[in-house]
Amino acid sequence: MTAKTTSWFGSTTEQPGPSSPPQYTLIASETIDLESSSSELVTEVVDALIDVIKPIAGQTTLSLYEYVNPDALEDIVTASATKKSDDEVRFTVENYLVTVRSDNTILIYEPIRAQRGTGRNPCPAS
Repeated sequence: MTAKTTSWFGSTTEQPGPSSPPQYTLIASETIDLESSSSELVTEVVDALIDVIKPIAGQTTLSLYEYVNPDALEDIVTASATKKSDDEVRFTVENYLVTVRSDNTILIYEPIRAQRGTGRNPCPAS
């Protein structure tokens, strides 16, 4: 069985080797309609991350400023959507790879190594 994985440089279905860049597997995907919603893109990214990361001690906030400039993120995604250029911005938050696309899709990936031993790895090492 193979799982859809990604790295910083694109998608692949190969498993990482000793010199391979980190590989991630998709664990959350959300598409938001900002025109019918009063929320901002950055708020939706934070909400999606909180749902996945499940912060300790009931924490319900996350400061994106520690990881990426939220204003620049929104500017890039909005400008790309306006020009229909299909850009995406990638950054990491607590080992999760976050991809925000100009079509307002938020993808959150978990490192494959982090899944080993948790029973969540869809493709165990052979």
